[in-house]
Amino acid sequence: MEYLKGKTLALIIPVYNEGDAVRKHLAEIRRTLREDGIFCEYLFIDDGSKDHTWQVLTELCAEFGDVHAIKFARNFGKEIALRAGVEAIDADLYLTMDSDLQHPPRYIKKMIELMALEGADIIDGVKASRGHESLKHKLFAKSFYKVLKGITGLEMDNSSDFKLMKRQVVNTIREFHERNLFFRGIVSWVGFKVIQFPFEVDDRKEGTTHFSFSRLVFLAMSAILSYTSKPLYLTIFSGLLFLVFALVMGAQTIYNFFFGHAIDGFSTVILLILITGSMIMLSLGIIGVYISRIYEEIKRRPRYIIEKKL
Repeated sequence: MEYLKGKTLALIIPVYNEGDAVRKHLAEIRRTLREDGIFCEYLFIDDGSKDHTWQVLTELCAEFGDVHAIKFARNFGKEIALRAGVEAIDADLYLTMDSDLQHPPRYIKKMIELMALEGADIIDGVKASRGHESLKHKLFAKSFYKVLKGITGLEMDNSSDFKLMKRQVVNTIREFHERNLFFRGIVSWVGFKVIQFPFEVDDRKEGTTHFSFSRLVFLAMSAILSYTSKPLYLTIFSGLLFLVFALVMGAQTIYNFFFGHAIDGFSTVILLILITGSMIMLSLGIIGVYISRIYEEIKRRPRYIIEKKL
């Protein structure tokens, strides 16, 4: 491609327990890109796979000079794998994508052309549809992005990790030192000129997804905690709300007492105690999560540990 003349392109691809599929997927990506006249470097990050993924990656690195691989000492998560990928290789352009072909390689040429046409720094792959995800997954994702926008201002509806970025953007991302991060949130937060690229999600070709609903919930919590402290204000608002309730109930109790309308029983009192107790525990839980994040950060442990590198 004309735009790539004199430029290097690196594909960053995290993998986890993809030993049976990674060879087929790489062959499909390479075939598509070569047909489009795109030549690049491939960097796979093995996120502590427990199957034979590393063995297959070792074979691929021996077969192809443009394939490289990193093996984590244990599972650190996809977000950390993406961060390690952009730190481990130097290029003019970086493209992050999933290994399961749900980020179709046929769109890469169009993303590069759009970057050249618009002079963009980031081409942000946005899902035009969410494919064959379950209804629960779709509803949760939609709700999460609405909540994230409401409390952080980040517009990330149907966003994905299918992104094309210039070196300047990646150099900026490398300056982030926090241990807990949400990669696509960082890319949205840094600014620069961003152009959205809608794409259709393909069905997974091989294997099964490793993202359970519980992991998605954890990722959503991590994303919110990483980009805002607004949940902490819930303790203030809930305190003010129950202060109003207390004043109203106190006034009612005093009125009933003096006018002889006091009612036997403690239903109202018990209900209020249960509600206020629940809000106190929720507030303490939110504060505790933020304190645990601070604790993890101040220990300054490495974000990831590389066991092997090819």
